[in-house]
Amino acid sequence: MPLLLAAGPLHAQEETQTTPEALADELARLRAELDALRGRVEEQERRTADRDLREESLVVLYGDIGLGYHMLFESRRETFSRPDFRLHLGIFGTAFNVDGQRVRYDLRLTTLAEGENGKPAPTLSWLPFPGYGAPAMLSVDRFLIEFEFERVFAVTGGRFPSPFTGTEILFDQDYNFQGLCQRARLDRLFSESVRRVLPRLELVGAQGYLAQNNLGLPSPTAESHPIYLGAQFRVDLAPFERPVRGPDGAISDEITSDLELRLALGVHWYDGEEGISSNLGVGYIKPTTNVLAADGLVQSEFLIGELYFETVLLRSRRAQVRAWFHGLFNFHAEPEQKGKGEKNEQAFEAGAAWGMERLVDRWDFYVGFRYFLIEADAAIPEFNSDLLNTNIKGWQVDLKVRVFPSVTAYGSFSLTEREDYELAGFGFPSRADPTRSGGQSFRLRFGLWLEF
Repeated sequence: MPLLLAAGPLHAQEETQTTPEALADELARLRAELDALRGRVEEQERRTADRDLREESLVVLYGDIGLGYHMLFESRRETFSRPDFRLHLGIFGTAFNVDGQRVRYDLRLTTLAEGENGKPAPTLSWLPFPGYGAPAMLSVDRFLIEFEFERVFAVTGGRFPSPFTGTEILFDQDYNFQGLCQRARLDRLFSESVRRVLPRLELVGAQGYLAQNNLGLPSPTAESHPIYLGAQFRVDLAPFERPVRGPDGAISDEITSDLELRLALGVHWYDGEEGISSNLGVGYIKPTTNVLAADGLVQSEFLIGELYFETVLLRSRRAQVRAWFHGLFNFHAEPEQKGKGEKNEQAFEAGAAWGMERLVDRWDFYVGFRYFLIEADAAIPEFNSDLLNTNIKGWQVDLKVRVFPSVTAYGSFSLTEREDYELAGFGFPSRADPTRSGGQSFRLRFGLWLEF
């Protein structure tokens, strides 16, 4: 009992320790948090207004200038070690925007790149510095007109960037289709509360005709015309999103879910790869990495099934955590030798990253790791990542930091080897080494680019 009597005054003493000074400190802290929140909201509103103004302007100049250093070592031998540069210069604008109908255009120039075989390489934009007196060539890599209705349906014609969700094991980010693209954002047909839980429900289709040799694309051959048809269905889900209504009944713009799931299913069909492989450069290697038949043409046809899955954690934060898996399967792949041998029809990439989805403010950052395996006939090397192509496996680390409001520093390191040493690819194998350990290659890139 004495212990209980003694504890009573102590407990009462603890409850009375909330002094006016403590209340004032707590109030000051809450005011500081409110001011910081108000500042973030005002900054976001300013950016939204700037973006809306740019999107509604008739003529907007944009682009980037990049300087970097690129080193590639294959089979323990230096392939090249050189400075590179890149230039993108374009204009876009809104020509018409009335009653939910909008017409936009985009035209861009970029540094013209050739592969190791001297043919145009549509996936390359970084070039070695030209010698004194040698001109740096430019080409039109993007020209498009897009019609959009009620922000739900859109049709794009011309030469346009890849509209598909996924990594670069299928389409390099520098590659531009030529033809038509259709997009339907079905989620925008639903109510606001449904769209918070289902941020995106999208169907995309693209058709490309590649027989335009005067534009740096392949000419038709006697076998067939180079044609591409593809489609992708994407669904995003925020399972823990709980829309909150304010006093006026409107749904708050604040995102509450810290988890988002993304799934994309696609199918891609090509015809005329013999024309593509004979007219376009692969990138940083001379021969195509696909399996060749006795006539020297690519042996497989391409009907590629695609699965992309991504998990986004801390979705409401600026620095998000992402993990993804991207898998491909070529249903029309042929074995290396008729009747036997593997078909080289599979590819996948798995990775994780931490950082901002878009680098906007100073010290925004992105750091990522990925492991990939791309068999020789899983994709067309003229279209996929110029740093990977096909018949390759390995890993890569990437780092990007926004050191100034418009300047980004980047660096990447990769260690790879051929998936099948008997086929072409990075890392020429050492025949004298029975373990083929000399077939590994590593690549280091770092530099800066300035956006405007």
